[in-house]
Amino acid sequence: MTNATPAIKLSTLRQIAPYLSMRGVLPLEFFRRFGISPHVFQNPEAWVPRAACFHIANEMAAAAQDPFGGATVGHLTDVRSTGVWGELILGSTNLAQACAAAAVHTDLLHQGSEVKIITEGRKTKLIQHFTGQHEVDPKQVIFGTLAVLRKVPLLSGEPGAIRVHLKNPRERGDEALEEYLGPNLAMNAEYNMIEFDRELLEIPLQPVRDVAWKTTQALNSTSEAADVLARQIADQEQSKLVTISRKIGLSVRTLQRRLEHCGIDFEALRDETRRHEAFQLLASGKYTATEIAYMVGYSDPAHFTRAFKRWTGSPPSRYRAILLKQDR
Repeated sequence: MTNATPAIKLSTLRQIAPYLSMRGVLPLEFFRRFGISPHVFQNPEAWVPRAACFHIANEMAAAAQDPFGGATVGHLTDVRSTGVWGELILGSTNLAQACAAAAVHTDLLHQGSEVKIITEGRKTKLIQHFTGQHEVDPKQVIFGTLAVLRKVPLLSGEPGAIRVHLKNPRERGDEALEEYLGPNLAMNAEYNMIEFDRELLEIPLQPVRDVAWKTTQALNSTSEAADVLARQIADQEQSKLVTISRKIGLSVRTLQRRLEHCGIDFEALRDETRRHEAFQLLASGKYTATEIAYMVGYSDPAHFTRAFKRWTGSPPSRYRAILLKQDR
């Protein structure tokens, strides 16, 4: 993947799941519309085209009826949950090193995005910018990006010295952004950026577990469960909740609670995994419907056919015929 094809890591979209759940929207159904369910948990290292991510973020805000949904999602994002990017930041000795890591390694999360560090007088600025044209409105992703980026200087333990600047004009109800971006918020700004007092740069980091820590735990456990489930989906016994929870070292109740935090029902996740695997196998053209039924964990091909009709409205044979017609 290169900057010629801007993309965003799929793991950054996982935070949408608990956000949607809090607002009564089923995450698996939402992500299925974009062809990434249950991959949002099973393959978080994949890259999604940037325009698609912008579109997903906008649809998320619309589904939740929240014009500032991206900021809420960013607020729910723990630095620890961002993989190598977060590890580099938290492994820094002071804020200067953490800011440098955040800027230099932006491409670990976003390709076609950059963060510049500028120090002017007594102020240091982290300026966020998406390179290239925007095929879709990036506003929600910008909200989320700044909410996460703000967490870097917050590690100094001095929230009052941090300001957030947004290029967006003022709009009705935008005071709600203060809950997620802090009270020092400037709209109609020249740049989308985080600004803070220069003297914070030498302060040793003070990592704290904020409200996002619980969400990070829940998402990590959901991702682990989804990954094990995908690998064991052919075996009915091995794909049961009790077996999966044992595999990842959690009690059944703890795993259920963490799945629920993300708005995920285990049976729905298993059904979605079977659905995804069945589509992949059917599209390959290598297996009969009966073989696929056993490969995705059905003991009776008739049960698979009924499930497939529920998924698509058609039996597997009809779906295969449509695929063959499209390939011609």
